[in-house]
Amino acid sequence: MKITGLLLLCCLPLCLSAAAEKGWTVKMTAVNGAVSYSHAQASPIDEQTSYSGKTRVRGRGPAREIIFNSVLNRTEDGRFRLDYQAELSGENLARPPFQAAGKVLLRPGKPVLAAKAGGWKLILELQGKAEGESPAIETATLETRLKCGRQSYPVDFAYLPDQQYSAVLYEGSDDTVRKFMLGLLPNSSALDGAFRLQYTLLLKDGGETLASGQGELILAPGEGKQSASAGKNCVFTAKALN
Repeated sequence: MKITGLLLLCCLPLCLSAAAEKGWTVKMTAVNGAVSYSHAQASPIDEQTSYSGKTRVRGRGPAREIIFNSVLNRTEDGRFRLDYQAELSGENLARPPFQAAGKVLLRPGKPVLAAKAGGWKLILELQGKAEGESPAIETATLETRLKCGRQSYPVDFAYLPDQQYSAVLYEGSDDTVRKFMLGLLPNSSALDGAFRLQYTLLLKDGGETLASGQGELILAPGEGKQSASAGKNCVFTAKALN
């Protein structure tokens, strides 16, 4: 009986630790002006979680459904990294107004603005209690913009080096649908802090391509923006912030 009791006492911290690892919830909130759409889902470490369905709506806006896929990872230094893919539905399910995908560091109880595009903001929050003090995180941000004449398409991401990021936007009616796609890959920094940003973009208005291109820009956090031509009267710019 004593041995059994001792084993139970020894196993208790392990059980509590395992329970803590399974007790995480990831909340996503998509905001457009005064309207927000949110959903929270249990997110065990290293397990993919997926949701497709209705959201909680706050503000005066149309009801929307979402697709939200995520994997919560624990890094070697004890931080949490979330791999995410989010999509908000529109009137036409084949043309969602906002999609974003990427990876971001999260700290329990600290919401992070993970992506911003086309008037939409994607906020991610890790809910739960970690054992001990969670390591502090510094969020680096990529700010990009495609400008074609008077039309402007800003897209920002909280980013990690050597990870891929993407955004897709649809706007307009069935007669004049405009689609914007952007893919980014920030590489690791050199000793001076500068890094190479690889990008690919496409802007279409119906069947007409207004802008397209792929290439790379050399960015340094805190320095000015860099730019490249993306077609007739179109310029793509990017800068990095710490």
